[in-house]
Amino acid sequence: MSPMSTSSARSADPDLSFDPPLPSAGTTPVRAVLLDADGVLQLIGTPWFQALSEGGGETFARALLSQEGPALSGRESLRDLLERLVVELNLTTGAEELMTLWRRATPDPVAWEAVRDLRAAGYLTVLATNQQKERREWMRTVLGYDGLCDVDAYSCVLGVAKPEPGYFQAVLDATDMGAHEALFVDDNSENINAAAAVGIRTIHHPTDAGGRVLRRELIEALSI
Repeated sequence: MSPMSTSSARSADPDLSFDPPLPSAGTTPVRAVLLDADGVLQLIGTPWFQALSEGGGETFARALLSQEGPALSGRESLRDLLERLVVELNLTTGAEELMTLWRRATPDPVAWEAVRDLRAAGYLTVLATNQQKERREWMRTVLGYDGLCDVDAYSCVLGVAKPEPGYFQAVLDATDMGAHEALFVDDNSENINAAAAVGIRTIHHPTDAGGRVLRRELIEALSI
């Protein structure tokens, strides 16, 4: 699975030519743009809780979401977490089958093109995403995320996950940016509120709204 080329993305959505260009870096206080993956740069389709429930039942979905912190911060593997839940909840679905739930995202070529345009306009771009080690590897090798953004800030590598304030501070430290110089895009309101609390500008992007919406959100936020 690979993203479309620039020309393919524009031909797939010819109305992109009617959108104004992104404001250049230096015309706004923002120097770095932090972008979430699921629901923003890649389309996830079925809402996550629904997908988990369909895969292993609602009890599994609730348990997974309440216990996934160590896996997201890189202290436990996703497989170990799933194998433990299979035993604890006496599931008939095995860990290997459940793992397929984490391989269902599709890159949004128009959103990826917006990232490239941000870089061309002089902004530092950051892939700011919560991921377990296994899904990080899948995103890198199958979806082709390496090189899309200037900086990759996977939670499992940083050792802390959104919405913890430490996640955002780790990203700011890694990029040598002040909170007032960063703009964060995410579809999760809890993450948005946490970033705003540390002084980062935010865009609450509707889940799977698509690259055209993302581009217009960026233009508006960077034009202030």
